[in-house]
Amino acid sequence: MAAETIDLGRWQDTVRQLLPRELTSMFTGAPRRELLKQVGATVLVFDDLMVELGSGRQARLPGPGAVEPDSLARTAAELLGPDATDPSVVLLLPPHEFVATAVTLPGMTRETLLSALRLQAESLLPSFTEKLAVVANPHDADDLHADVALWITEQRLDQLYQAFQREGMFLSAILPRCAALVDAAGSQEILDEDQHFLTSLSVEDGVIVRWLHVSRKDLEQDIFDRQWRQAQAVADQDSRVSVDSGNFIQRYAGVDVTQAGFADYCFFPDGALRARRQVEKGKRAMFAVAALALVILLGSLPFLFQTLASSRLQSRLEEQRSLSSAARADREVVQRFEEEWGVITNFPQQDVVQTLFTLQSVLSPEQLSSLELSEGIIRIEGESAEPQAILQRLEQHPMFTEVAFSRATNNTRYYIDLRLSTVNFEGYMVRYFPDN
Repeated sequence: MAAETIDLGRWQDTVRQLLPRELTSMFTGAPRRELLKQVGATVLVFDDLMVELGSGRQARLPGPGAVEPDSLARTAAELLGPDATDPSVVLLLPPHEFVATAVTLPGMTRETLLSALRLQAESLLPSFTEKLAVVANPHDADDLHADVALWITEQRLDQLYQAFQREGMFLSAILPRCAALVDAAGSQEILDEDQHFLTSLSVEDGVIVRWLHVSRKDLEQDIFDRQWRQAQAVADQDSRVSVDSGNFIQRYAGVDVTQAGFADYCFFPDGALRARRQVEKGKRAMFAVAALALVILLGSLPFLFQTLASSRLQSRLEEQRSLSSAARADREVVQRFEEEWGVITNFPQQDVVQTLFTLQSVLSPEQLSSLELSEGIIRIEGESAEPQAILQRLEQHPMFTEVAFSRATNNTRYYIDLRLSTVNFEGYMVRYFPDN
């Protein structure tokens, strides 16, 4: 029985090679592409509003910022109404729901790049303990730009999918809203401004080459405001697309989820992919019947034709196997590189210069009498009329964590210990030196 199953699988592969590409695609399908083709509504979240882009209908969310999945789903259900003919939805979320990282891995295909990023997720984002989903659209092999990868927790995707399912809707895909404005051709600058965050994108030929994200509260500090203005000054103003609370409906009105390249930055929940694969089981059954019929037809042809066709199909099969072996080899190279060089390449960088400049901006005009930096832990000593105020400023800065007085203050002299939030020596040691 096992031998018969293997032979049937080989014959199916043989028949699949003989069929035209369009017919093969119809039978086998592509779950992600098919999910976008069946979408009936595109829903946008901007500040405290939710908008259905097809009709322009609006509904107000319970509150701005990161909304609970159940609240989003209930609002979407109210927005679409009970008479919606197609409950399949694409959800455009605010950029602050996602994390962007720049990676340089030239010459990789999209699937190979995503596999490499999943392997390096712990080192790229050491502060995340949850399992992450990632999307990226790589450049050509001769392009020197870094690739921008977007991340979101799989738990968040699953919670959103299940919440929409409870409301009778099918959540096909989730996308950062500013990525929906990416044009597949030419250079482009996109500036997304809502009540709490600003996000700037640089795009080259449909590929995001830079992603800058900042909170408006951070811009109240001169150093961050100056850095943001400098970054915006070098952007191409002629190609800029600005989106804010006054014009976001007009900007997103023309978004088409079926356009080429739209799926490059889409996140597809596992539940949606599983549901799509269940639908495709019927197509695969039809393909099996067609394959069996074609096998019978081939068996009735003259022996010479069968020999020539078998030889040609075998060469094509070997070619496809060789193409897939390159992808497997690339993955093994990435794994070996991580195993052999990860202890060096993933060594936490403390960025002493930036740390000193940041401390100077936080403590100004106070001065330190002693500073010690070791494995991400900083010990400072100085004099101030208000040591508690210095402690509070350090606690509020995102670069520092675990801020506390290490010793009791003596009049105006203080001793403070703190840790850099940008490095994770503990995780590094556990990963590479578990026995120490």
